[in-house]
Amino acid sequence: MYIRRVKIEKEYHYVLRETVRAHDAWVSRDLMDLGTDPCRHIEYPGGNGFYFNPEVDEALCAKGVEYASEDLEEVFFPFLEPHVRRVVRNFSHPPGRCRGPNAVPGEDLWKYEQELHLFDKRRLHYLRCGRIDIGELEGRSWKFLKVLLGKCRDEIECVIEGMEGRLRPQELGSYVYAAFNLQSHFPGHVLRNIPAGLDPDRIDECLLAEICRLNDDPRYFAGMNGHDGRTLHPFLVKYLILHFDHGYERRSLLDEHMNDFERRRRFARPAPRGAGMALQEAFAVFGITDKEFQAMSRRELVRRYRRHARHRHPDQGGNHEDFLRLTRAYEVLLVRK
Repeated sequence: MYIRRVKIEKEYHYVLRETVRAHDAWVSRDLMDLGTDPCRHIEYPGGNGFYFNPEVDEALCAKGVEYASEDLEEVFFPFLEPHVRRVVRNFSHPPGRCRGPNAVPGEDLWKYEQELHLFDKRRLHYLRCGRIDIGELEGRSWKFLKVLLGKCRDEIECVIEGMEGRLRPQELGSYVYAAFNLQSHFPGHVLRNIPAGLDPDRIDECLLAEICRLNDDPRYFAGMNGHDGRTLHPFLVKYLILHFDHGYERRSLLDEHMNDFERRRRFARPAPRGAGMALQEAFAVFGITDKEFQAMSRRELVRRYRRHARHRHPDQGGNHEDFLRLTRAYEVLLVRK
């Protein structure tokens, strides 16, 4: 369940909704109109205690919803009194955790993660990590995506909007740039991950093209009715506003470039497709088989690399080319751990 703010006639209402599975897609259904203020459905008998008006339970029972009191606490958490929120936060799970009837079974995690749109993955990656240089998000499972699994398009937008509200104003421009993967339009450009140093008119053109492409993507709007692509959906209108109302953080381009340079070399990255070392060749460099590698933990791989590196390092009398080959093999294997 989740609470969505929607405009009904001339005023905004809060609607209690839930995500359900229908026809191989996640869809939302309305459970109860909470009116203009969800707080009126919460009663405080004294101290730090609280309970929900009986009409909430009646509405959910009439819809056949199975839920626990903790589910309602999580949904109404933002509308609790501040001092009560502090108490609840200290004695319960973090808000936003996937739980209740919509929790995704373990065997379906990979299946449902494959259903997530790449736009959602890029947005959540920036919101979690704050990095424009996102890298390759497809082809493997990512734990940070679990918060979006088992949710319809409307609920995903609700979750992401809540996280977007915590961004600083100077981060909004970079967030839109990364979410729409605009760096892909500047291949090979030394400043592709530093939008403040790129041609702003070119960035505007690329953003408009990407937004129009997403607006026509049926996969992004899976489970939703009423969108024909002839007008820009409200989910996407806000990104135009964010882009044109917020520029990029104007720090020293040299500092930005050096930070990007250091970050690229601090973390192990997969070799570009069509280049680098083959997996079997990497096994041969380390003197292991495929089966031995599968049974090996990440820690064991690191230890083996350090042991080989001590003997092959040029400062220890080793061959420079052998040491580089060992490092390339290590990067190929590490990314698979």
